[in-house]
Amino acid sequence: MRAELTGDQTEKIGAAMSARFLIIALDGADGALLDRWSADGTLPNLTALRAGGAATRLSAPEGITDDALWASFKYAAGLGEHGRYHWLQRLGSGEMGMAYLDEADREAFWDTLSSHGLRVAVFDVPKCGLPQPINGIHLADWLVHGRYFSEPKSYPESLAAEVVEQFGPAPPSRCAYEVPALNDAEVREVVANLRTSVARKRTAGLHYLASGTWDLFMIAFKEGHCAGHHLWDLVDPRHADHNAARNALLGEPLRTIFKDLDAAVGDLIAAAGKDAAIAVFSSTDMEPNSTLSHLMPELVNRLNGCLGESLLTRAIHCVWRSMTRVPVRRPCELLPYNENCTALRVNPQWGIFRHLPINGRSKVQMLEQVESMLRQLTDVDTGRPVVVAIDRPSAEHSGRRAAALPDLLVRYAAGILPRAVVSPRLGSIEAKRPHLRPGDHVSGGILIFSGEKVAGVTAMQDLGNMAAKVLHVAT
Repeated sequence: MRAELTGDQTEKIGAAMSARFLIIALDGADGALLDRWSADGTLPNLTALRAGGAATRLSAPEGITDDALWASFKYAAGLGEHGRYHWLQRLGSGEMGMAYLDEADREAFWDTLSSHGLRVAVFDVPKCGLPQPINGIHLADWLVHGRYFSEPKSYPESLAAEVVEQFGPAPPSRCAYEVPALNDAEVREVVANLRTSVARKRTAGLHYLASGTWDLFMIAFKEGHCAGHHLWDLVDPRHADHNAARNALLGEPLRTIFKDLDAAVGDLIAAAGKDAAIAVFSSTDMEPNSTLSHLMPELVNRLNGCLGESLLTRAIHCVWRSMTRVPVRRPCELLPYNENCTALRVNPQWGIFRHLPINGRSKVQMLEQVESMLRQLTDVDTGRPVVVAIDRPSAEHSGRRAAALPDLLVRYAAGILPRAVVSPRLGSIEAKRPHLRPGDHVSGGILIFSGEKVAGVTAMQDLGNMAAKVLHVAT
């Protein structure tokens, strides 16, 4: 379902377009599928790129969000250095807000390249924040998963309206954390909308690539991300609802979308010029979704009871907050995060008089106590543990903003969705299961590239330095 160009148009555009370095991001597209399908010829353009260059699997801390990964890409920095672990965080003002609002002191790698006089295009790279003046163009939030703005933003300001008018608005999307199971007609609707989205992005990308000579042209496609969330049960045998026959009957929807993406990649590579360096990457792998989100509010209440918070102190704190509007710390606090992990903050000094030590326990002792209680949780119906790992991001990561990261990140096995959990210390907790989207992110991704070889590229934060080296800019 591509918006096709005529032969004459393709010839003229191909002659006019050029870029020294073309980066194509396949946001959230499963790296394992891209690896397999680019190796076996299912995706012929990626196969050709790989044959003429190289491919490497990417890695990231387990449980990391896509917001954090794209911040690592933008700032060419690790999680502890940039500090964005979710799109909603407590800002320096003390209020909860969009994380990018506290990032004015950080410079995107493309701003650095622009300041060296390079001409740069940033075309719909997700999770970017408000576009700033640049030697080139920057479009944000046109066809992306997880918008930061209610409408597309750009530099120059007129670009966003121009793109929407000339190439069309974003097709309808069903993406959300909780999504009822899709019937066959709804799957076909999702696929049609995603194919339309690929076609619009491809045509717009070719248009702006043709608008001049670029040192760096970056463009991102979101459709592999949305397809993974919506359709993962069709391709992953680990999913409880996997049905290979249904996948075949529906025409293998994920493969169809990936093939459209591959065709768009091929057109952009051809248009960039034969001397262009090329990098195509995805940010994550996918796995069957899991969650304890429906159980976590009461779990945190039980944890806090074990840490010394009583019903009376909770009542006093509620009254205090309603009177003063001043947030009151609890011993253990639930932080915004994705559904397949739980992020917690542990406060040794909590309550109204939070400057006073409570019960003489250190933070490390409280962390150990909370971890111990969480590790004892089992699924009421199966008896199996529901927590597979607990990390300590604020202590394990280094960098200027590591202390702002969650104290605990609780990870679950793929597909975990218990109706109730139980443990000796916390008792039994039950809640109605949510309707989860079938797939969710897991550490992974892939980089396929040709042109000048750059060593040491293993993660999203390495790609900005890769661009600087390919373009021979000292950073």
